[in-house]
Amino acid sequence: MRMMKTIFGANSKLTRASDKELMLLVTKDNNHHAFRKLYERLSEKLYRFIYYIVLDESVAQEITHEAFLTLYDKRKMYRSDYQVSTWLWTIGRNKAYDYKKKKKEISIDDEILISLPNDDISTLQKLAQEASSETIKEALKLLPDSQRDAILLWMDDYNTKEMAEIMEKSEQAIKNLINRAKMKLKEVLEGRMESI
Repeated sequence: MRMMKTIFGANSKLTRASDKELMLLVTKDNNHHAFRKLYERLSEKLYRFIYYIVLDESVAQEITHEAFLTLYDKRKMYRSDYQVSTWLWTIGRNKAYDYKKKKKEISIDDEILISLPNDDISTLQKLAQEASSETIKEALKLLPDSQRDAILLWMDDYNTKEMAEIMEKSEQAIKNLINRAKMKLKEVLEGRMESI
């Protein structure tokens, strides 16, 4: 009975722990349960981000797993002043672009739908909410890689500082990329909506 309380008690502590606290458990104690909790929290968003770089579901899944393995392998290099997600997104982004450099032809999967944050009711978001998944994917494909990465991170509620760290750019460069991406997406989505 005592063993059951210990297991369940540890599990609820992990559920309440921040990403940083979980990573410190992984770093110091090789705590596999903490690492699994990090994976559960972050893998879906990382997968979606990587998917829009490689445009292939199975490759995005593979790169997502590789990014987590790299995170684990390099766990001793973790510094507690860094956000875990920022470090992980940087690893995933680099792996995705390495893959993209190696492979020129990319297949497109039609099953991913982007959801935009509901709190900002900009014209871009209204148009995106009315557009189909396919229209959004086509519009995102028209963006340069850096603009697409910035807008996807913005849509996942990353702040400018975190995006700058992930993309290895200045905060001002990130703001410019987001503004240009919004303008381009608005233009493309308005054009598509008018033709419907």
